[in-house]
Amino acid sequence: MSARQEVRYQRLQEAENDDQEEVTVHLDSHSSGPVLRARCRDAGLRICSSLFLLAVAIGVVLYELEYGSLEPPSAHESFGGRLGPSWNTSTISVPTNHRGAHHHSEDLEVTEEHEAHKHGDDEHSEGSDPAGHSHSAGTYHHAAVVTDSETCSAVARDLLAGGGSVVDAGIAAVLCLAVVHPHTVSLGGIFASIYLTRRSQNASVLTAIPSEASPITYGIPSLLQGLWSLHQNHGRKLWSELFSPAIHLAKQGFVVDSSLHAALEKNQNKTRSSESLQGLFYHQNILKRAGASVSNVQLGNVLEIAQTMRDSALPDVLVQQLLGDLEVSDREQLREALSGMHLKSENPLQLHLDGLTLYSSSAPTMGRILASSVQEMSQKLRNPYSSPISDLLINASKTMYSMAGVTPSDFTTDRSAGAPRPWDLTPVGSNVLVADSGGNVLVISLTLNSTFGSGFVSPSTGILLSDFVQGAASTAPATFSFWACPTVVLFGSDNDAMGLAARGGSSLPFSLARVLLRHVLLKMDLTESINGTLTELIPAASDPWLKYFGLQGVVPAMAIEVRSEHVHVATSQSCSCHPAGL
Repeated sequence: MSARQEVRYQRLQEAENDDQEEVTVHLDSHSSGPVLRARCRDAGLRICSSLFLLAVAIGVVLYELEYGSLEPPSAHESFGGRLGPSWNTSTISVPTNHRGAHHHSEDLEVTEEHEAHKHGDDEHSEGSDPAGHSHSAGTYHHAAVVTDSETCSAVARDLLAGGGSVVDAGIAAVLCLAVVHPHTVSLGGIFASIYLTRRSQNASVLTAIPSEASPITYGIPSLLQGLWSLHQNHGRKLWSELFSPAIHLAKQGFVVDSSLHAALEKNQNKTRSSESLQGLFYHQNILKRAGASVSNVQLGNVLEIAQTMRDSALPDVLVQQLLGDLEVSDREQLREALSGMHLKSENPLQLHLDGLTLYSSSAPTMGRILASSVQEMSQKLRNPYSSPISDLLINASKTMYSMAGVTPSDFTTDRSAGAPRPWDLTPVGSNVLVADSGGNVLVISLTLNSTFGSGFVSPSTGILLSDFVQGAASTAPATFSFWACPTVVLFGSDNDAMGLAARGGSSLPFSLARVLLRHVLLKMDLTESINGTLTELIPAASDPWLKYFGLQGVVPAMAIEVRSEHVHVATSQSCSCHPAGL
């Protein structure tokens, strides 16, 4: 082969090799294309699926936040923020058998002691949120209390929230009132009480009133002894635990509220003549203003001593301090009167009518007049041709008052006669009403006989002595000595329970009979029953019964009612009462 042919052959061989490489590359590119497309397709599907799931998750979260049960963190933080530093949040629980929001007129702390409740179809107000329900002011789920002091109502509510019984709360409220309202309540005063247990439908009465007239010019203290007996029968907390709020207020100071300030202004002759009262409520001979802070350290020390009571007798050290502040001639007589005091629970006065059972305290209180008036009214209402309702009530009450030996004629009795008269009978100065959704109801009516009692404050103890000197066995002119008639009622097909009380004197039985007539017999609203007026018939101005029954003004009445597993509180507009509940 020539040289030229050899070169040409090599070029042809190289060209053939290049063609084979192009074919190989071409074939490789064709074989890898489906694989790459499959991989791209899979990646795209995964990305789309992830985006779709993310969108669904975001939608669910937004829906739950708007309509479901999830709450923003601030909701829990705000509830926890309402708990005081003394509360253990592990004891707080919220009923879980309600859907949606739940609104109350009070900030509530609910303990494990309170059971969840159910609502009837007619329970909710017309303005309720479809997702939940709301209550009007004065309606509570588990328990409530009403006193004349906002501070003391809060003290009682806290006892209930901490697992205390209705009686525990009532005792704590009374001890508080003895500190912050000395014009109406004192450890040196007296009281009458009634306690109802709806489950057993039993009621018991305890009247902390000395049986004999006082041998000295001051009333015989019986409040602590009565509270002890009440606690022994129905208390749940330790006796000593009930004193802590009152001791704190006495030693650290309490605020003079409008009620106390008004009493101080109206009774300056009595308060200025008392060295101790003047020391408490005057500064440089000028009456302290409402809102001023006052402490009573001596009274706080006495409350600490009372914490140690082991029976119904006052501790010896307390008796010795009290005796040391009296005239020598009075000491032995007071000691004998205290040692001879024996208080115990008694069966209440009872009235059974169709759909109503009334329990009240009998003599030396006025429950008999109330029960008789209600019975008389019930019988007269059955007569379709009877007189107007107000006329019936007035005439029935006139009859029952007169049969009990108390009439308006006592207005004109010569006060120089010296003997106790019905018009002078001890008026109620303050009331404590407590109830829970189980239907347990306590009513306590307290008095010092007159505003600030005797005006004498024992310097060693800080105890203000009363001027109630009659005693339960007083016989002039009847066996009555205390206008109080604390009352509880069971009524209706469901045995709804109600506690009822009022402040004042001779108008009390009439006023409470009027409330029972309106609310229980005529089925009127509770608040309207307390505040309504008798418009059908106004007695002649010359009729002395007009003033005797309190028809010239609204009597400060109050009621606490357990109905449909809720607790309702109603008070008259003139009451200046303070409900609190949970």
